[in-house]
Amino acid sequence: MPQSLQSVLGRPFLGHSKDCRGFSLVEVILSIGVVSFAFLAMFGLMPAGLVIFRQAIDNSLGSQIVQRIVGEAQQTDYPTLIAAGVAQRYFDDQGNEVASDKDYLYVAEVSVVAPTELPNASVPPSDSLATVTIKLANNPGHLSLPFASTSRIAFTVYTALIAKNQ
Repeated sequence: MPQSLQSVLGRPFLGHSKDCRGFSLVEVILSIGVVSFAFLAMFGLMPAGLVIFRQAIDNSLGSQIVQRIVGEAQQTDYPTLIAAGVAQRYFDDQGNEVASDKDYLYVAEVSVVAPTELPNASVPPSDSLATVTIKLANNPGHLSLPFASTSRIAFTVYTALIAKNQ
């Protein structure tokens, strides 16, 4: 004859005993409230974290783009460099230069000025030193004139000095 459920469990199947433990409805609702409050606080911090993440990406890609432009300027023949004037260059979201001005995310305005004024006022400007100024902006909306004083776009200005190597 099979054993009864009561003998297997060691207590009556129906009914309630004092050693049966569990959470009350109030405890369950309070724990759900605490967990919900924690998730709400965490989701409240998400926008700030995303803004900081976007700024970190912009800084990283911006420094790569500027490093590439300065490296190219250092490799360019000095007379060709100082004749370059002002040029706009376009880069995608990976920092790669793109030929089209339709598929870009970053725009860089590169200007070269020679001769360069030296900090010491008694020394005349140097004919063998050029100042390369790079203005870099994240311009996903392709707004015109991103470097104008009336533009809403924030941009960063980098400067490098390139010496004549002859």
